Amino acid sequence: MDTIKRIEIIVPAIELKPVVKRLEKMGIIKYSIIRHVIGRGDFGESSDDLDDQLSSVYILTTCLSGQEDLLFLELQPILKKYGGMFLVSDAVCYRC
Repeated sequence: MDTIKRIEIIVPAIELKPVVKRLEKMGIIKYSIIRHVIGRGDFGESSDDLDDQLSSVYILTTCLSGQEDLLFLELQPILKKYGGMFLVSDAVCYRC
């Protein structure tokens, strides 16, 4: 059992590949993705259109404690330009 950080990221679907690239660059290769996330944020409302261009994606992953700040700095340019969310919480992993 390890104490880790749970990372939840919501970004526009069009930015999924750049975000995943940056995750993998930092050694984070395990993640789950939920597509067609809709909601409202600072950049307005996202919708669930047929070609995915206006919807968002939800990425769930984990990292070691202390790594979350570096990950945020890596993703900050995307979040600042396109909007989104970066949430961090403590978690316990029983099988990592």
